[in-house]
Amino acid sequence: MLPWILLVVVALMEVGDDIGDAPNLRAGSLLSPVPALAAIRGSPRRVLAVSVVALFVGLAATLIDADDGPFYHGTVVGAVFVVSVASLMAASARERQEAQLTQVQRVAEAAQLALLPPMPRQAGGLRFEARYVAAESEARIGGDLYEAVVEGDRIRLIIGDVRGKGLPAIRTASAVLGAFREAAHHEPNVSRVALRCSEAVARLEKEPGDSYTGTQDGSELFVTAVLLEIDGPKLCMVNLGHPPPLLMNGRAARFVGPEDALPPLGLAHLFAGDFPASVREWEPGERLLLYTDGIDEARDAGGRFFPLLPVAETLLRTPIEVLPDRLLAAVDRHTGRELRDDAAVVAVEWCEASDRLPHSQAAPG
Repeated sequence: MLPWILLVVVALMEVGDDIGDAPNLRAGSLLSPVPALAAIRGSPRRVLAVSVVALFVGLAATLIDADDGPFYHGTVVGAVFVVSVASLMAASARERQEAQLTQVQRVAEAAQLALLPPMPRQAGGLRFEARYVAAESEARIGGDLYEAVVEGDRIRLIIGDVRGKGLPAIRTASAVLGAFREAAHHEPNVSRVALRCSEAVARLEKEPGDSYTGTQDGSELFVTAVLLEIDGPKLCMVNLGHPPPLLMNGRAARFVGPEDALPPLGLAHLFAGDFPASVREWEPGERLLLYTDGIDEARDAGGRFFPLLPVAETLLRTPIEVLPDRLLAAVDRHTGRELRDDAAVVAVEWCEASDRLPHSQAAPG
């Protein structure tokens, strides 16, 4: 809109120069920025239309007001022509880059869906809802991961965050999920499952001749994660450098998990022995909210972190089907829709038997 307004203003000023005793304002020089303004967000077709009109106005001014001499008008028209050509090239290049970025984003989304298939919608009297959103500033897939494995009435879950992005993150997340799916079926406890996952990450760093090993800056590879086993009223949790889950009921929300800090997956050699697990009980109607640091470390324009616990207190009675969406919407409002890191959310509710869903349903990812 601004380029067209500027064109109209210049045309009126040039015409006004020849009416009565109006002063000669020499507004033709204002035509040069018009194509450049159109190229900021406009398509090449729009830039071409604006450029043609700007050249027409410049040539018309030459015929209307010949008192300024051919040199002045020739300079104006020449400048408009040069800026128009440059603006057309810039708009075309931007349009190609946007098309490429859209294609990369689609490939990243497809890869993420392949890596994170939908979780079960319900199992063993539990409801599940999971969501994953990619950072708006990133076209490359991140390394957030989650999975649930059902063994009778026992459910084992993992949520994690790989350091870095791109192909190394995809490969590491795939290795962790593969190890988790295998170990969750065979290991006797969640601590052993965590150890198997950590060993899988450590093996990636030791593989020779692999260009995808490690992080992009060459630093040590690791994955923060929470592994959880739910067996009826018993919650058994191992937290490896990950943000603590929230336990929510109808009255309050609070962080839960072991007090001792454990190293992330891939740094198991820093900890001697099995990972200690935190064991507690929960009740029907209570919920667990698991998330990655794209949630609790989201910042607003002033650099303030997202107030997760106060926001969770406002969502205590939110239906679990929309709980992750409401939380992500709150993060969007806090950041001004400028999420700087990928975010994953998994909500688990112990529902009453009468509330159970058909076993075939799956939660969206």
